[in-house]
Amino acid sequence: MSRSKPSILFISHDANRAGAQLFLLNIMKDFQQRGFEMELLCMTKWGPLLPEFEAICPVSTVPESNQGRMSKLFGGNPEDSIMSYIRVRYQQIDIDLIYANTIACAGLAVIAKKALEVPLISHIHELQFSLNMYAETEDKRRLFELSDGVIACSQAVADNLIANNGVNQDKVKVIHSFIDNERVIDVIENSNSDQIFEEFQLPRNQFLVGACGNAEWRKGLDIFINIAQEASQKLNSVHFVWIGVKPEGEYYDQVMYDVRKMGIENQITFIPPTPKAVEIINTLDAFLVSSREDPFPLVMLEAALCEKPILGFENSGGCSEFVKDKAGLLAKYMHISGVVDNLKTFIENEQLRKEKGETGKRQILELYNFDQSSLKLKNYLEQFQTENEV
Repeated sequence: MSRSKPSILFISHDANRAGAQLFLLNIMKDFQQRGFEMELLCMTKWGPLLPEFEAICPVSTVPESNQGRMSKLFGGNPEDSIMSYIRVRYQQIDIDLIYANTIACAGLAVIAKKALEVPLISHIHELQFSLNMYAETEDKRRLFELSDGVIACSQAVADNLIANNGVNQDKVKVIHSFIDNERVIDVIENSNSDQIFEEFQLPRNQFLVGACGNAEWRKGLDIFINIAQEASQKLNSVHFVWIGVKPEGEYYDQVMYDVRKMGIENQITFIPPTPKAVEIINTLDAFLVSSREDPFPLVMLEAALCEKPILGFENSGGCSEFVKDKAGLLAKYMHISGVVDNLKTFIENEQLRKEKGETGKRQILELYNFDQSSLKLKNYLEQFQTENEV
């Protein structure tokens, strides 16, 4: 007997607060309200979002899983035991679709496809550097070959899949990543800027430029501090804030070594991961995406809802795709002086900042509306349920 809505096995790497996992959580919450039957299979049952996932549906992990690529996960063992586990665990539930969230779970998604013999839809949130980092070449090849549909979270991701990974363009569907607009707007409207300034010791008398994300090479924390250094030499009363920096680890130590050598400790505030990221972004004057590549950063969308003008680089993925010099100003790829020049333009032109910020928010509400985008995803997935029943 066919169901009006498909039963979906979602596959993810973990329950961290990374963009792809946070996006998945929002989707699953929405699908729960729409009456979908769901299960979640994680490579590692870890992360601060785990309780929220467990409140939506049963969450399982493959036996003896650990963090890392699939080759490490299986330790070179045959896939038969994992396939047997998936068959026993899920065949009685009558799964209609497999939805693989991120390239990081490519190997597991392929095994699930073989075990359950139902359509596999892969949602790709990564550009080339991350594709290569989080999946082995063979896992990627098999995932794209066996996927019945491939969702790209931005046009930049779609173009890269087709041009550099051999994915048939007829398989690829662009559905831009989106956030829960109403939740973010509610947080903005109920935030207390005075409390945020005091709690995070932010200077009140300076132009605040902020960024948010994990401290890693791809996100460009090193680029961020280079921008801060040049801005401190050329501009007055500018302060930089990075949200999400864990004060530990080799990369953090390397960045702090440079910050001290540059003499810009007083121009930068590093804030550890916090649930108050949106409230902090709401106190900024401009938001900076310093990423070398970023498919379609959700935090950029949150900043746009805060009506913050965006600074970023061309040819870096989702930032340039969203901004297009309408919601902010773009510099040439990795052109530090270009970003500082654009920052100077914003500092000197409050009306321009206001216009860019308003345009960014309008784009979110009109083009990246949560309800509309979630409906696009629902309709796309249900298409494969229908095809599978024929």
